[in-house]
Amino acid sequence: MSRVKLLIFALVLAAIAAGFYFVPRKRPFESYAGRAAEAFQLKEFERSIELYLKALNLYPQHSRTAEVLLTIGDIYNFSLGNSEKAGKAYDMVTTRFPKTPQARKAFAHAAEMYEKGEQFQNALLSYQGIIDQFPDSEGLDQVRLNVAMMAVKLGKYEPARRTLMGIIEQSPETPIADQVLYQLGNVFFMEGASKHAIEVLRVASEKYKDSPLYTEMLFTMGNAYEEIGQIDNATKVYKAIRHTYPNPRVVENKLEKMEDRLRQTKQMEARVKQAAKLANQAQTLHGAESQPETRKSGFRGRKKDRKIDKSFLEMMEGEP
Repeated sequence: MSRVKLLIFALVLAAIAAGFYFVPRKRPFESYAGRAAEAFQLKEFERSIELYLKALNLYPQHSRTAEVLLTIGDIYNFSLGNSEKAGKAYDMVTTRFPKTPQARKAFAHAAEMYEKGEQFQNALLSYQGIIDQFPDSEGLDQVRLNVAMMAVKLGKYEPARRTLMGIIEQSPETPIADQVLYQLGNVFFMEGASKHAIEVLRVASEKYKDSPLYTEMLFTMGNAYEEIGQIDNATKVYKAIRHTYPNPRVVENKLEKMEDRLRQTKQMEARVKQAAKLANQAQTLHGAESQPETRKSGFRGRKKDRKIDKSFLEMMEGEP
């Protein structure tokens, strides 16, 4: 073999060797995941996501795929504040891996994210996803309460009321019974069913005197009494919490309002009596029969009170 051929052969071998050593090799999944975790620790969030995505692209069937998708969603959610991309990542977890622990976390993180961003419909669907996909998991009463509260935010009072009553009926001794009853009273009040609101809140305030919501229960009860024109009862309730309510000035304003309404009521009653007296005098003087019209006083509720199952209240009046 000539020197020229030997030289060419040597160059070819050198080129092959150079290609072997300098062409990047395919990194293993754990390598990308490890580098992504390091980037996250350095607060290089976009770089971290990029590395996680490379790992998923190269190893789409890896056993840690659900975990990585959840992590990507969390980075977009908690670190970058990008709810749109976080939502897409969470959706991929719940769609592709619906029965995994990662899916439950994805539903929960998405629901909290949407609720914080006042996307109440999306939050409701995410909370409901937990109930549908994980019916035997712990903490479902709280999730059902969250579903009801999202419905309230959307103005869907009837389904919210049914959900709240369902929690108590299925689990009367649930640890969050005080919260559920308080919110149920609120829903009745917002529906215009003030009498039912009073019944529920009376049971709740008597049964859960140590609840952090105790004064709120009484405050809403006072509002309900006020709504149906029972000013004396409203005044008693407001006086009971005037020194314990978180914002005492609000209660003082309510009491001042009650005093004004009582004074106006007494003035009106006095005018009615005076008018009746004058009418009787006129009838006596002229010898004519008179049927003075009297106008019934009272306050009309916003909506007709809805029916309430009495067995529900009887059940809740038991000892805690």
